[in-house]
Amino acid sequence: MRAHRHDSRARPGRTSRALRAVPLAVLMLPAVLTAGAAPSLAAGTPPSPPSMVPSSPPGSPRSSGFSAEGRQWYHETLGLTDAQQLTLGEGVIVAIIDGGVDATHPKLRGQLLPGYGIGPDAAPDGLRDDDPDGHGTAMAGIVAARADIGDPSVWGVAPKAKILPISTGAEADSEEVARAIRIAVDRGAGVISMSLGSVGEATSREASAVRYALAHDVVVVASAGNTEPGDTEVNSPANIPGVIAVTGSDYRGRFWGGSVQGPEAVLAAPGPGIRAPVPTRVSSDGLDTGGGTSNSAAIVAGVAALVRSELSGLDGADVVNRLIRTAIDMGPPGRDDRYGFGLVDPVAALTADIPRVAANPLLATPAPRPATALDGPTAAPGTPPGQRADAPAEAVEAVESSDGPSIEVWLLMLGLAVVEGVLLGTLAYMLFGDRFAARRARRRGRAPAPVHTLATNPLPGQPLPRGTLPVPPAWPAPGPLAPAPPSWPSGRDVPVDTRGWRTPH
Repeated sequence: MRAHRHDSRARPGRTSRALRAVPLAVLMLPAVLTAGAAPSLAAGTPPSPPSMVPSSPPGSPRSSGFSAEGRQWYHETLGLTDAQQLTLGEGVIVAIIDGGVDATHPKLRGQLLPGYGIGPDAAPDGLRDDDPDGHGTAMAGIVAARADIGDPSVWGVAPKAKILPISTGAEADSEEVARAIRIAVDRGAGVISMSLGSVGEATSREASAVRYALAHDVVVVASAGNTEPGDTEVNSPANIPGVIAVTGSDYRGRFWGGSVQGPEAVLAAPGPGIRAPVPTRVSSDGLDTGGGTSNSAAIVAGVAALVRSELSGLDGADVVNRLIRTAIDMGPPGRDDRYGFGLVDPVAALTADIPRVAANPLLATPAPRPATALDGPTAAPGTPPGQRADAPAEAVEAVESSDGPSIEVWLLMLGLAVVEGVLLGTLAYMLFGDRFAARRARRRGRAPAPVHTLATNPLPGQPLPRGTLPVPPAWPAPGPLAPAPPSWPSGRDVPVDTRGWRTPH
């Protein structure tokens, strides 16, 4: 039995159990600095509450990098107002497996169903937040907080969905998580959200509970984990096959550095700088700002509720398929360790024409081909194409990021090509040079020059073959004698140039 920790949100002025506090000003500083240089992609007219996010075409992150009155940055990034024109999540129950939810919070008034408590430190109905940081209340608020009470910028992804709190108390272990999943299924949840986890593979009971949920047509979402506690891989239960493991993204839609990554990643969603409800014992105004993949998982759970509400005829497998097929591919083409299939896109998930599937695509695996002697070690599920299981991640990353041979390699290749050309030219001259010279001589009508070999004219210092004498070089035959110069009479008749020596013209 292994202890789980909530993938807690970092909050200003406090240190959570999984991610150190990050001030809101620091989280939003890049947005403020780039607001003037990065104009919003959004255009259009906002509808009535819950509000105020301009519409923009699907297929790209929509954030201009800053928040405005009545909205938060992630509302704009995801185009949530556009999505909520289609549905607010009516008729869907989202189970929050966490430390309980504060039933007295105004933002959650009328949003909660009687839940269930596991263990002596949990409220029997789950309607009390026993987490020191109010983690469960924050997750419930990200999914379904009301916009018409309190701060108008704090509203849920699916504000008309109902929250089913399944409390594990202040702490959770693998046995409690497995029980909580089954209880959530039996109490009618259509979506299960788990912003908690632990390092390593899931226990057999957790994996069995997830299979139970999937077999009962439930969409299961879990946070991938945060790097601040030292985690370097996707936690369990997010790493269980069939679970939507959610990593974090920032206001630009890029991978958030506080999130873990790994081949089990399925979707990415906003993680840092998100304001959400918390108990007043945590914050006097009942609101707090924090970051973590906990937020990311709750957002994706809310989007899944929107899809289940709007497209009620779809089963869980089709909901999962829509979420991953409509995600915005932000990393290398296809699935990758950071974004999974991409950044979740609520509008596209609700409106795109996606074929139905027969099974959960996260469980489908290609049929293995017969192994051969040339095959290396088998790659693990989710390993990128072409990557061997025993290949170091650094080597694979270097290959993927390479743009071609370095300049040193190019120079070496050029030098080898030059040397090869010289050697081939020399060999060709030795083999065919004499024949070529003889052929040219015949074409000009004169005898070819004698062929000099080692037998006739050895190199200096080279001994003659036995029985041979050196042959002197052939001299050209003498030609006709040049005409004799004219003879001049002796005496005065010899012409004399009295003007001195001159160069003849």
